[in-house]
Amino acid sequence: MTDFEQKEFVLAGVVMKRLVSGEQTNGSFCLFENRSSGQTKTPIHVHADDDETVYVIEGQLTAVLDGEARTLSPGKSIFLKRGIPHQLMNNGSRPVRYILIGTPSVFEQFLAEGGHELRKGEVVGPPAPADIERLKAAAPRFGITLLQDWPARK
Repeated sequence: MTDFEQKEFVLAGVVMKRLVSGEQTNGSFCLFENRSSGQTKTPIHVHADDDETVYVIEGQLTAVLDGEARTLSPGKSIFLKRGIPHQLMNNGSRPVRYILIGTPSVFEQFLAEGGHELRKGEVVGPPAPADIERLKAAAPRFGITLLQDWPARK
């Protein structure tokens, strides 16, 4: 694998290692191995232009889809369809590792702008205010709407 494929990013306190880039798939998808040390959660959000698939390798991840929480343990997966509000959380103190596939590869572009590249020796913790502002600023450019709370179900 090249350095390009192994680049790691940080978003919302989660380290995301790019395994397959959108460039490699002509934009069809991107593939990441994500790890959270604990006490992480994404904002409640909706993707307009891409879907996500999550597969848990290690630990327990909570996926909230349209306001309903589902606990995912190793070997479990969930499809997060565009247009449906969702949130991913590791509320515990134990590590979680999971695969994230973005289809098409819009998420990869958002991650490069809304997150930051993992720095050598960086200890990843809760996002700093500047990290949150960068995420908020980038989201609309990639069809991602951040929500304050769960919308009423249709």
